[in-house]
Amino acid sequence: AQLEVAIDYPEEDIEFITYKELVNQTIDVNNQVKKLYQTADTGKILREGLKTAILGKPNVGKSSLMNLILGEDRAIVTDIPGTTRDVIEEFVNIKGIPLKIVDTAGIRATDDLVEKIGVEKSREHMKLADLALVVLDSSRPLDQEDIQILENIDQAKSLVIINKTDLACQMDIESLKSYVDPKNIINISALKGQGIDLIHDRIEDLVFEGKISDSSDLMITNSRHRDAIYKAMVSIGDAINSLNDRLPYDFIEVDLKDAWDSLGCINGDTIEEDLLDTIFSNFCIGK
Repeated sequence: AQLEVAIDYPEEDIEFITYKELVNQTIDVNNQVKKLYQTADTGKILREGLKTAILGKPNVGKSSLMNLILGEDRAIVTDIPGTTRDVIEEFVNIKGIPLKIVDTAGIRATDDLVEKIGVEKSREHMKLADLALVVLDSSRPLDQEDIQILENIDQAKSLVIINKTDLACQMDIESLKSYVDPKNIINISALKGQGIDLIHDRIEDLVFEGKISDSSDLMITNSRHRDAIYKAMVSIGDAINSLNDRLPYDFIEVDLKDAWDSLGCINGDTIEEDLLDTIFSNFCIGK
């Protein structure tokens, strides 16, 4: 509105906005739009579910962990390594966060054809997962199979779950810190049902980056809205560049209108009516 007045009513006795004020206000708008755009990943998770893979070598307690998270006996649990040969998928809600959780076959070298297919699927889920829960057996020392898994995970989106803490610990816990952030190492006993709350809390922290958005916060959960906001960001960036280059107001106005149009695709606002209302309600034009 301030730009429109400066362009269309130059003869009026009005104190026009300066380039510096325009730059500051436009940067402020840009920061708000960027903040909204950055919620897209979280919004996608809340819409589609957090793809969560339970990983580890055989017989470390992956299926027991899945049953603990689900609160029911969904996966078969035995003392025989390699019981899980295919992936098992279930949905669960943790603190308002939907998880698409997958119990995978134990990752190890094997000559068994069926188990080998399951291991390959496990590796695929490791790459595609939004979150990896890597299960280790604290009653056994770390071995090469454990280390190989730890070396291939994405530290930023992985929790290392040290299971069987009800047994005597044989694992060098300190050595794990070179593979994952200590904050992402959690001790549990799936058998005793201990530690599940710690997993819930850490998943919550990871998804919301340590801060839960309250109900007044906006969040993008729609891909069309995300694309519209991205277009608005590009247009606002062009406007800032034009302002820094001291181009005429006409050039800047075009970019800002494009940004407004992009945002209007989300909420249905029409630029013409809103702009005219703002001009005539805030400026003494033609009087």
